[in-house]
Amino acid sequence: MLDLSPILGKQVTFPLLCCFSFLLYKDLSSKKKPRVIEQQRPDEEKWEPIALMANEVQPKEMTWDQIKPFPYQPFKAGEYRLNMGVKAIPTQDWLVLDNTYKDRIEAKWEIIRDNYQDVIFYLDPAMESQLASGLEKPVENDDKLHQETLITDRDVAACETALCELYDHVIGFLVRRFPQHFQVLLSPSQDTPGVLYNKIMDEYHPIEPRKYIELPEAQISFLNYRCKEADVIPSEAALSGARRDNVGYRCLVSCTRTRRAHELILALTRLVEEDLLLLLPNDSSQFNNEYVLMVGVFAFAAGFNPRERFLKPLTLVHGPVPDYKVKLQAQMNRFFQMHKMGKVVLRLNFSFQTHNKMYVTDENKGTASEQISAKTLEQLRGGRDLYYRSERQCLIKLGPQSKAMCFSIKSYLWNMADQFLTDDFYSQKAVLQDMYDAVAGMQDNIGQYKRRPEWGPALLDLLQRKMHGNI
Repeated sequence: MLDLSPILGKQVTFPLLCCFSFLLYKDLSSKKKPRVIEQQRPDEEKWEPIALMANEVQPKEMTWDQIKPFPYQPFKAGEYRLNMGVKAIPTQDWLVLDNTYKDRIEAKWEIIRDNYQDVIFYLDPAMESQLASGLEKPVENDDKLHQETLITDRDVAACETALCELYDHVIGFLVRRFPQHFQVLLSPSQDTPGVLYNKIMDEYHPIEPRKYIELPEAQISFLNYRCKEADVIPSEAALSGARRDNVGYRCLVSCTRTRRAHELILALTRLVEEDLLLLLPNDSSQFNNEYVLMVGVFAFAAGFNPRERFLKPLTLVHGPVPDYKVKLQAQMNRFFQMHKMGKVVLRLNFSFQTHNKMYVTDENKGTASEQISAKTLEQLRGGRDLYYRSERQCLIKLGPQSKAMCFSIKSYLWNMADQFLTDDFYSQKAVLQDMYDAVAGMQDNIGQYKRRPEWGPALLDLLQRKMHGNI
């Protein structure tokens, strides 16, 4: 009789049992998510990021949850100087990930859900005729900047091109800079615009934006694209009483191409924390050929309604900023025209607010004639109701087709008592003194614009106490 004990012993059967159990677990686990092809087909070319991102962006080893928000210092002693204040930075520092990523993206999604028509921008064919008579109207004070923006079919096409180029740049950047978090599971082909997996959010997005815009609805139903489930886009019924400047949104239900473009914008909001805005001159070369805000998402606006900036030239986008037209208009316009494709520049700003809102339309800015009441440090609960806000703003010119300027904005919000004053960098006496001198030396018109009369006295009191060891 054949003796099977050598092959039925525990030293053989136990490893086999473990292997079988693992394969069974893996198979059951994979059924919890939509099946996505993870291997290239033999006849399929492997997708690669655009050359700019492939050549100049190196992987970052740390994971997103290990990275603390960087403590930038845009404030310094002396009078507040209104200038561009930009500096060139490496391409690989264009977009950043830190441990606020997941919470901020979910917060942004809720803002978009509640304020879609105010924070999402995109041209569509319905807008071509609505402003066609704008140039015929008389203009007050002969100021060409206050004409209505003329929209043509070429402007609509240019916006689609610019959006697709932005999407290319963002996807190319993410898979090169953060390969541990963003993985290509399926390259684009004739059948699919590809699949990018965001491991942090556990979501899938298309890789090739042009194929996504073109692909018939029936051919994308098998993919679990997060932007495919874009229930935040307003329905036609919700827009029955839309304002004149929102007429374009009525096209979304019936215009598949326009809706797909909106879905790509929403995909970007799920992939990066930054607000992303695209500006480009319109086809009619209005406003002395100034760049015009035409595409993007502005969910973390601080003190204004973003809808008021849509289809406005650069000067009017910055209109409320004191002295902008005198000190910065010509310099900014020249910079936008001459900036080289692919080059990234950075600028920083800072302000303070007495609430923890990331999206603010009317609370963070003061008008010249407004009477603003001061809040004491006690009213602000010793600084627990006082927040330091800063924006990391980057500019990059896209290409090679659109030449659109992308304005990315990452917003930082630090609670003064619990975060700012306990941070290893910001709590240094020299840094606190710089902040004190910057706020105390701020000229009146800038201070009024930033609402310094409201938070200024309490902030200076708090900084004094901290520097003298009284808190």
